[in-house]
Amino acid sequence: MEPKVTSVSSSLSNAGINKDPDTSYHIEGFYQYQLSDNISITPGVIWLTSPDHDNQNDDIVIGTVRTTFTF
Repeated sequence: MEPKVTSVSSSLSNAGINKDPDTSYHIEGFYQYQLSDNISITPGVIWLTSPDHDNQNDDIVIGTVRTTFTF
């Protein structure tokens, strides 16, 4: 879960800062493929539910690819 505002003092509330109304989750899945002794590729997917802790925002899905070289 990304950082979430759970309580606000009255001085911050007067400044326009409010509690986050909903909960957003960060879900990640990946798998590492070893191509050789020194090279691996890791594809992955990141799913963000209710971005910015707001259920009115559409979910976001991000695809990633990481290549690792070891020497």
